[in-house]
Amino acid sequence: MELRSVVKGLISLCLALSIGGASASTKIEKVAPSSVGIAPKQLMLMYDSLMTSNPTEIHHVVVMVDGKIAGEIHPKPFMAEHRHTLYSVSKTFTAVAVGLLIDDGLLTVDDKLAKFYPEYIKDEIDPRLKDIKVKDILTMRSGFKTQGGMRNSQQHWIEYYLTRPLYAEPGTRYSYDSIETYLLSAIVQKITGKTVLDLLNERIFHPMGITDVEWELCPDGIVTGGWGIYLSSHSQALFGQLLLQEGLWNGKQLISKEWLKQMMTPHVVRDANDYGYQIWLCEYPGAWRADGAFGQYIIIVPQKNMVVVLNQCSRSKGWPERSNIWNTVVKNCINCAIDVKPSELKELAQYEESVQLPVLNGDSVNVATKKYNGKTFTLEKNKLGWKSIKFDFEKGKTILTVVDKEDKTSNIELGYKKWITSQLAGYPHYSISAQNRFSGITGPFYTGSCYAWNIGNLEAKIHYVNWITSLKLVFHFDGKDLTIFGEENFTSKPFTIKAKMK
Repeated sequence: MELRSVVKGLISLCLALSIGGASASTKIEKVAPSSVGIAPKQLMLMYDSLMTSNPTEIHHVVVMVDGKIAGEIHPKPFMAEHRHTLYSVSKTFTAVAVGLLIDDGLLTVDDKLAKFYPEYIKDEIDPRLKDIKVKDILTMRSGFKTQGGMRNSQQHWIEYYLTRPLYAEPGTRYSYDSIETYLLSAIVQKITGKTVLDLLNERIFHPMGITDVEWELCPDGIVTGGWGIYLSSHSQALFGQLLLQEGLWNGKQLISKEWLKQMMTPHVVRDANDYGYQIWLCEYPGAWRADGAFGQYIIIVPQKNMVVVLNQCSRSKGWPERSNIWNTVVKNCINCAIDVKPSELKELAQYEESVQLPVLNGDSVNVATKKYNGKTFTLEKNKLGWKSIKFDFEKGKTILTVVDKEDKTSNIELGYKKWITSQLAGYPHYSISAQNRFSGITGPFYTGSCYAWNIGNLEAKIHYVNWITSLKLVFHFDGKDLTIFGEENFTSKPFTIKAKMK
């Protein structure tokens, strides 16, 4: 039997892959990695290195070569159809929207910021304000001092940001700030009357068949630009493929090759990685990446005709995950078919299907399961925004009933030595405290959760599977008192919540 026939039997060459979201319809062909020059063992080596990186939680990994998926994992409780928030990966999408206006002749990189917001840019504040150009904002060299925290307290971000003196001459000093990208989003909306998302839906996403994208909005109804985009890993891969193909999609030039070349030209030379227009030059020669907090990546590798998507929550120093990708898969891809044993492909398929994040270890029951069954505790004011929590241990199930500060009730079922998915009534826990956060993002949201009893304490791990956050909670019962010891995956700082039985 020919190897190609065996491969067809093991991994369908036209696997129907939903890209997430109820209305998403685009499918991506999946092929055996050996058909595009990647050995299955190299993929599994990459998966293992990513899954064992600490402190890191891997949510989605997609490797595309020649526009086809050569390998992917979505460790349980995550699934391929789950969307993910991407933090500063958003910036690269915003730069593409800016490029559309430049292609249309509605904007140039030499246009002055004062052209769009003359009401705020005053000589008495700082005469240098009128010298800020669009290209200075694209390269994080506007001269403004970083003010990321202002989004947590201010309602009108543009007015607040533009009515401050500069700390450097425009175009001279690099200072990374997500509000810079927000200004680009605001300029796009000012010119077109459309949000960045509306423009990209019309000109980029819908022509590509991508319909699962949402984006957070500021209190004034402007797409946040520098963060807040929300879409599936497959849609991210398709966007990376568009950049790899220099804007050409199904024979149509969706965005000019010239603009993408400008985006992926080093405009700011830095000690670590050079910066283009809202995109980073990678360590690997000729490769670029959209890069978001906690390790969100869309990596474009022209030399290998490859796109790699990684969604995770990582607090690793030095970002070893990128090195793992380079050293296992990227360097070893030869871009032509290689011979492998059918057993290798079968092993890979089984790996990709079975991989999961670690569940908690301990006992399934405890004397407390009877004592506290059906009991409700009122929580002190806390960072989770939970008002009360009820414990149900009946019929072999462990369920946390949580009432949040908006009086929405969620029943979170916890699996024993397995992950169980539950639907939330409200929003997931979030690392960002910006005003209006989640505006523009629709639910429902889900948790994937497990539990174990250890030394009289109930331990729970809760992943917000179509977001990014997870919680490790330890419930310590003491009569009518409850203490919750918590850890968030995006910080190493633990927290404590006190509660009283009703």
